[in-house]
Amino acid sequence: MFSTKGQEVKAGSGITKSLQPGVVLAHIYDAKIKSSERTGKKMLEFILEGPTLPAPFEGWAVDKDNQDGPKFKGQSSRVGATIWTDKYNEDDINKNDILNRIVVVGQKLGLKDKLDNISEENQITSIEQWVEKAVEILKGHDLYWFLKGTEEEYNGKTIVKLSLPKYKFCGNLSTELDIFDKNNQYHFKPLAQAGSVKSFEAAGNDFDL
Repeated sequence: MFSTKGQEVKAGSGITKSLQPGVVLAHIYDAKIKSSERTGKKMLEFILEGPTLPAPFEGWAVDKDNQDGPKFKGQSSRVGATIWTDKYNEDDINKNDILNRIVVVGQKLGLKDKLDNISEENQITSIEQWVEKAVEILKGHDLYWFLKGTEEEYNGKTIVKLSLPKYKFCGNLSTELDIFDKNNQYHFKPLAQAGSVKSFEAAGNDFDL
């Protein structure tokens, strides 16, 4: 009745599709500005992708609304790059966290001159337009990133939202960044044990959030 002859078990890669909290090698795949209708503030979000992994690994769908479309070739996650800010129209990179974050990445990659030329070479009228041009310059270049983790409950599961620290968040060498310590509340913030959580997913499919 049950014949196993000629059949092989399909082995999974055993690797999660999402980047995990800690120091990781990755590149900017994309970025966007998120806006709060309630406060009017904005924040920068990166989509980071790790190095290409061999089969049978298959990453998350690039477009969550098209699960049959292109997939990420490496581990990937949405990462909060800045806190919410109302200074997004400031030219001063020491006041505008969004500009500051991108300029630091550009400096690490030796591409700041190209960032400096964005407004001279293009008619920029919003932070969204500037970030779009900046991403075209920065994406695809690997750096080491320090990813903080914060557990949150979502649809009865515990997920881990990723974000960047204020300082020392990326570097050309892993030694430029702090050593990740899951017991350090500034590196990893567990979910408060106020109620029971049905299940746990490390990082989870944050492309569905």
